[in-house]
Amino acid sequence: MTRYEGAGRVGRIRDAAVAAAAAAQGVDEFFDGVMRAARPVFRSEVWAGITVDPVTLMNTGGHYRQAVPLRYLPRMLDIEYREGDVNGLPQLARGPGPVGVLGEAVGGVRDRSPRYRDIIRPLGLTDEVRILLRDRYGVWGALILGTGGDTPPYGPEADAVARAIARPLGESLRRLHLARRAEAGGEGAASAGGGPAPALVLLDDAYAPVQLSPTAGLWLGELLAPGEPPPSGRGAIGRGAIGRGAPAGRTEGGLPPALYGVAAAVRAGAPGPGSSGSLASWAHTRSRGRVRLHAWRMDGPGPARVAVAVEPAGPGEHISLVMAAHGLTAREAEITGLVLRGHSTVEIGRLTRLSPYTVQEHLTSVFDKTGVRGRRELVATLFARHVAPGMLKDAGAAGG
Repeated sequence: MTRYEGAGRVGRIRDAAVAAAAAAQGVDEFFDGVMRAARPVFRSEVWAGITVDPVTLMNTGGHYRQAVPLRYLPRMLDIEYREGDVNGLPQLARGPGPVGVLGEAVGGVRDRSPRYRDIIRPLGLTDEVRILLRDRYGVWGALILGTGGDTPPYGPEADAVARAIARPLGESLRRLHLARRAEAGGEGAASAGGGPAPALVLLDDAYAPVQLSPTAGLWLGELLAPGEPPPSGRGAIGRGAIGRGAPAGRTEGGLPPALYGVAAAVRAGAPGPGSSGSLASWAHTRSRGRVRLHAWRMDGPGPARVAVAVEPAGPGEHISLVMAAHGLTAREAEITGLVLRGHSTVEIGRLTRLSPYTVQEHLTSVFDKTGVRGRRELVATLFARHVAPGMLKDAGAAGG
């Protein structure tokens, strides 16, 4: 006899969470709806829903209104992407199951975890649960729940629900990625000709901004968690400029979590001649589609230790996400890219050193995964729908 009502209640909660996720039009609505549906078992008052790049598992945005207090976010992301700890997203992604409980991962000796020592315990919590939202194509996000204090412990019923929702929510989040890409391409994609100039942010050892380029305030405002209003006094972004009560998606240093994440990750790279000392990722914005985040280490005499550039994402980066979201293999993605460049089957075979028959087999698989019937429809689906609308809009504006 289990300590919960049984499979019937777990199934009802799962169905409600999956329905809420499928109906969501944005990331905030997605995570709010899931947590409302799962409230009977996920009663945490401290939680976050994050989205990630399925290729790098870097943070690309999410829902942070119920997350740890803002002052803890820089340390949280530093541990996640630079220092390391149990149940990091890459570690969980390599594991067989979608759920990681911190206390179990450290064998009950929670003080072994820097995340527990520096964040969880000071908040009066006793444990942390991470639920990977992944489908057969990859990891698209995660739910992170703080437990303890006034929150009931994470028990068998909550665990059953977590494992039941992980895959269907991963599928819904992947579809939401595609829908947001299509909308951004048609309406809000940043353009090379009409958008603001790229921004540069220099950070010190504590990830506090020490210098911002003129357009940094605009881009940092765009990198708020989706659905949040822009901050008042957009120009006042700097050390300690944003404190208690700041909009979701920001930290007290004035930086969104996705930007903190790429800065911490590039610092984790081994220095030396064999290292490039740079890292690229991307993030969602409120109204300008996806942006590229390019970070690199700085070893000069000044206080700056990391530089991060923020600029509109290029068509190639859009296409890479779209192909990942359709579950294409590396070879299928390579061949699809060559199709988008106008190469014939014979030319693709020569470039990839594959027979035309093998190329066609890969293309048949691509057609099945993307739901199209041929090359022309493939180009329309992957290029015209997700990339070209923004490019055509730019061309029309340039032409007067």
